[in-house]
Amino acid sequence: STRRSLSTMEAVAASRAPKTRHFSRDGFCIIRGALDAATVGAFIEDAASRAAAASDSTICEPPASLHHPARQSTDAYLRLRAQSTNIGSEQASRIARALFATLPSCAAEASGWSEPNGGGDGDWRLMHEAYIVKPPHGGSHYLWHRDCDRHLWCAEGVDNTAALDQPPGLAHVARDGVPPEGESGGCVAELYARPPLRAAVPYLTVWTALSSTSRQNGTLVLLPAQTASHAADSGGGAARPCGAACEEAHGVAVELQPGDACIFSSDVFHTSRPNRSGRPRQVHCAQYSLGPLRWSRRALERRE
Repeated sequence: STRRSLSTMEAVAASRAPKTRHFSRDGFCIIRGALDAATVGAFIEDAASRAAAASDSTICEPPASLHHPARQSTDAYLRLRAQSTNIGSEQASRIARALFATLPSCAAEASGWSEPNGGGDGDWRLMHEAYIVKPPHGGSHYLWHRDCDRHLWCAEGVDNTAALDQPPGLAHVARDGVPPEGESGGCVAELYARPPLRAAVPYLTVWTALSSTSRQNGTLVLLPAQTASHAADSGGGAARPCGAACEEAHGVAVELQPGDACIFSSDVFHTSRPNRSGRPRQVHCAQYSLGPLRWSRRALERRE
């Protein structure tokens, strides 16, 4: 079989340089044991306390105004976050250290961009966090997509101002587990007919396992950035992932143990299939930008 999984790939060395080379080449990197067992347990307890009241997976969404305290202050964000959970102070402190110290450090280690709070351009900002839980024998099928295409249409400073409107065909979840017509084999040309959007500051995702992840339970599958025939050409063309054939030939399944983290760039294609196992698959997903990633005036006007 031509399938690959990160559990069978050569382990990334402990030093920063090999991780950074891996991220630069493929657009993603794995850091084993990013969170200790106690911190993983705190996130699991926090997720469970929110499950009954949650309408979606988003944990905390401050108002869009850049002047809202939760968008300016770590303490204010944590106070807002605490309003929808009943975990104890010790668990909350573990999560706070993870969100604003440990996970940004992992992002810096993988990307090589800079250390958080290290002066210069080391200005890591938490952009979004969510729990992504796939129940046993079910869960969504997330089709091939890039996070930049979903998020940067509304960002200030994108290099293609004509693309500031939200793409009309961006629904990317097949909740019944069946991909739409055209996703089963050939290239999804219409949705990815343009290069990825880029804003004034880069951002990435830290996808941290709270339970073991595998192909069987619907783990993340990434398309390495340098995959031949999928990389954008020098003439400005766009990478175009295929459906099942592409996943079979090139997809890298992220097989993690609790506490391991996968860090990937916003312009890397990824997908995941339903959970076929008898246990839930649980992940914490946090996105960080290297500096403030602001809403454009045009996007804010559309929200009002």
